[in-house]
Amino acid sequence: MADGDMHTRRATPADAVALQSLLAAHRHADEEDEKVDRYRERLGALVMNDAHHIVVAEADGQLLGYAAAQDYGPAPQRDWSIARMHDLWVTPDARGRGAGTALFQAVRDWAEQQTRIRVLEWQSLEVAAEFYRKLGLSGERVDEADPRALYEIEVHLPKRQ
Repeated sequence: MADGDMHTRRATPADAVALQSLLAAHRHADEEDEKVDRYRERLGALVMNDAHHIVVAEADGQLLGYAAAQDYGPAPQRDWSIARMHDLWVTPDARGRGAGTALFQAVRDWAEQQTRIRVLEWQSLEVAAEFYRKLGLSGERVDEADPRALYEIEVHLPKRQ
């Protein structure tokens, strides 16, 4: 795969089916996370849900990974909302070649285009923390005693009228 051939686009139901196979084939390469597994099982329905923004990276017709975010909508006491990135995953053989960065940027671009979203947040495992640091992002450790070393990361987006 030439890196220049890679692009991102909104996911389709067919992509969700293909991603399930990819995720299952590479399950041993990633840490288990029951909450993420449950989210991934619902991808087929979520790609059709307007509150969710799910994008895929592909090259030469091959899926390389996906990212998924959700606009939670405004809370009763404010007119702006927080979006949460639920998952960003790239096949092990495509890691380090720009797919993760492109997927993250696609989610960030979506959040910035939504007039009511002011914060994009997510949690990262220690294994992915270096990836986010390379993007210029850092987070706070959620629980020092947690062996999975979760980090809470936020991007504050520009205010819009």
